[in-house]
Amino acid sequence: MDAPHRKGRSPRHTAILASFVAVGGLMAFHPAPPVDSPAPAAGERPAAAGAPSRESRQARLAAAQVIARALAPADSRRLTEPSPEEQALRELAASLHAPGASLENPCVERTGPFCTRTVLEPLFSALDGLRTGQASSPVRIAAFGNSLIAGDRIVDIVRDQFVRRFGDGGRGLLLIDRLAPYGPRTRTGTAEGWSVHTVGELKDSPWPFGLSGVVHVSSQARARSRFSLSGERQGTLFWLDQDSGPVELRVDGHPLLQTQPQNGGGHQQETFTLPPGAKTLELIAPQRGTALQGLALDKPGPGVVLDTLGVPSADASLFLRADEAMVAEQLRARAPALVLVMLGGNEVKRLQWKRSTSSQVERDLRRFLQRVTRATPEAACLVVGPVDAVLGPGAAKPFQQREHLEEVIGMEREIALEEGCAFFDMFAAMGGTGAIQRFHARGFMHDDLVHPKGRGLDVLGALLSRGLLRSWEDTPRTEPSAALARAWTTLLGVELLSHAAHPSRQARSVALLPGAPEGPWTDGVRRVLDTARARDASPSLFLAEPSSLRCATLVPRLGVAADGSGCLPVTPPPFPGGLQDPFQRGSVVGAWLLAELVRYDTLATAWQAP
Repeated sequence: MDAPHRKGRSPRHTAILASFVAVGGLMAFHPAPPVDSPAPAAGERPAAAGAPSRESRQARLAAAQVIARALAPADSRRLTEPSPEEQALRELAASLHAPGASLENPCVERTGPFCTRTVLEPLFSALDGLRTGQASSPVRIAAFGNSLIAGDRIVDIVRDQFVRRFGDGGRGLLLIDRLAPYGPRTRTGTAEGWSVHTVGELKDSPWPFGLSGVVHVSSQARARSRFSLSGERQGTLFWLDQDSGPVELRVDGHPLLQTQPQNGGGHQQETFTLPPGAKTLELIAPQRGTALQGLALDKPGPGVVLDTLGVPSADASLFLRADEAMVAEQLRARAPALVLVMLGGNEVKRLQWKRSTSSQVERDLRRFLQRVTRATPEAACLVVGPVDAVLGPGAAKPFQQREHLEEVIGMEREIALEEGCAFFDMFAAMGGTGAIQRFHARGFMHDDLVHPKGRGLDVLGALLSRGLLRSWEDTPRTEPSAALARAWTTLLGVELLSHAAHPSRQARSVALLPGAPEGPWTDGVRRVLDTARARDASPSLFLAEPSSLRCATLVPRLGVAADGSGCLPVTPPPFPGGLQDPFQRGSVVGAWLLAELVRYDTLATAWQAP
């Protein structure tokens, strides 16, 4: 929670950084006086800071460590080195001029001027549990989308990279059969005797759609689907109790269970446990007209599960054709830590063809996001923007960008942030305008110039995975707000400025050069300052690249900076014996330095208050 203002403080005097004075081409500012010093007379500069007591320095050091945990990523969030395959995809992305993009992860809770909880915290905390070994169940991701998700290669890359770091929670939600005669069977059974209906079809379906957006209906007696198992022990069958016969489940050829339809017209979930060492699971529909919506297969312990919920030709308006109550109940049964929505490509085309309007696209995307977030209020939400879109082979200029692409990207970003979701700009990540042409030149596009293929899809998956993993690594773990507020008050020696008070937009930039420009100690300092800058939504905190820092100087004792520039001198805190890791030491120093900047401004603005 924000600490209250001191009496008499004007909101216009609550800048996070101090006012700077140009000295010899450098930005400098004057040292802050001790906390209990009287305010200087009008026009008088503050007195130099006195040496704090030993008890005060120890208390401030403890507070700095609390703040460092809130502003610097924990050791457990450090990413492992990329695998050879990940490194190859990074190099391939670089050769395609696909630089990647930072994921926008809005703040949802603040302590004073700094963010203490972000939109993606439910996912990140769940991943922390996997990394530290405290989790006992899988962490699920539900990925909605169009053909780019349905093709499964993008999310396969995301799944593989997360599983490598956090463990395998199982295959997740699977379809009874493929949606077309071609394509992989990574997320489907090997089946015969089924017809398929999806939300992506323009014609009405006699069958209601649930979470998967797909219904497979047995078109012959003894229709079947066979799934290979690799350690999965828990299953859920989603089926429609509508003019259907029973479904037999067999494990390694032996009966496991049989559903008992009542033909009540609703949907059902049949949960079951598989025996240890099971190799295959087979579903058999003895009668025609049995409708199945999917099968979930999970492992019993911790790990990552990614449910692929992609439907070819789908957009938000078509996903809204699914039964809302059915989707909500099935989504709650899956209990995802993250709901990922990757739409927009079909919306761009339909705007181009005048089959839809901007207001309709905006309305339906917002309604769809609201639907899934209402169903899973405890989950994080991420919207992924569409890929580059061009006019295609039938146009005079086939590689000309579709005119509504950037409009849809901007619309999706705005809606995502307004609806409490994070946002990832895939168009920017793959290199912006011209990306499709570059992918095509390397043989990574189908002839329609709409759908990437092969390694092109792998690159997109790697870009998305890297954006998520880097955001997890760079976002510090949540600290209790009350404890963090107390730590700031202790470290500053004064009450923490409220984020509600808007500072002057004329604040200058500051940066830091603490000795060697590279190394774990410097990296720890830099990470705190970069995180504070990135997570502050107001214009109050400006931190330039740390390598350019000259206006706040770490010095061995209180006094002027070594170069005599008049920069604010900051004495590094004493380190306890147990704090040996250079990165963590740097993080504490970064919090200490940041507090000195905030402390100086807090006192300076108090002196200036009328």
